[in-house]
Amino acid sequence: MALKSIGPMRLPALLRDGNVKTFNLYTYTSETGSPISVLEYGKIRNPPLLRIHSACSFAHVFNSQRCDCKSQLDEALLRIVEDGGGLFIYLWGHEGRAVGLLNHTRVYMEQDRGKDTVSAYESLGLPVDSRDYSEAVEILKKYGITSARLLTNNPRKIEPLVRAGIDVRREPLIPILNPYNESQVRVKKEKLGHLL
Repeated sequence: MALKSIGPMRLPALLRDGNVKTFNLYTYTSETGSPISVLEYGKIRNPPLLRIHSACSFAHVFNSQRCDCKSQLDEALLRIVEDGGGLFIYLWGHEGRAVGLLNHTRVYMEQDRGKDTVSAYESLGLPVDSRDYSEAVEILKKYGITSARLLTNNPRKIEPLVRAGIDVRREPLIPILNPYNESQVRVKKEKLGHLL
C-alpha cells in the first residue's frame, strides 16, 4: 500500500490546559481515499508516546457528550506535549468504527431507541468494529518506530502493531464520565473488552 504525504504544516493547537503548542501536521493519502492526519510534536524517538485516534464528527466537530472520543483526543495531545514529543495519528476513515457518518448517525438513532452501542450496530446489520490499522502501521514504519508507548484502552489497537513487529507498552487513558456517555463507556468495557 503506497502512502503519499504532504507537510509539514505548522499547527498551533489549543490544549485543554489552556496553552497553545505548535505541532507539525502531515496529511497522508492512500488508495483507500481516506486521508490520515499525523501530528508530530518534538523529537520522535523509540519508544514515542503514540495515539492512534479514530474520527468522530459528533464529538470532535459538534462537541457531543455521548462518547469519550473528545476527552481522549484532548488527553492524548496534552500528554504528548508533557512528554516532550510524540505522534498523534488521526484516521479520518474510521468514523463510527469505520461505518461512515451516515451509518454512525443511524447507530445513534438506535441508541435513542434504547439499544446499547453494540446492539445498535448489530440491529442495523453493521460490523461492530471494522477499523483497519494497516495504514497507521505503515506510517509508523516510515518513522522507523520499533517500539511505542500507545495511549489506548482498546486492545484491538495493540494487536496490529504487535503483529507488525512493534513492541507496544500500553499507556491507559482516563475516561471522563458524564450522564450522557457513562453507559457507552461501560459497554466498551463489558462487551468490547476495553481496559478501563
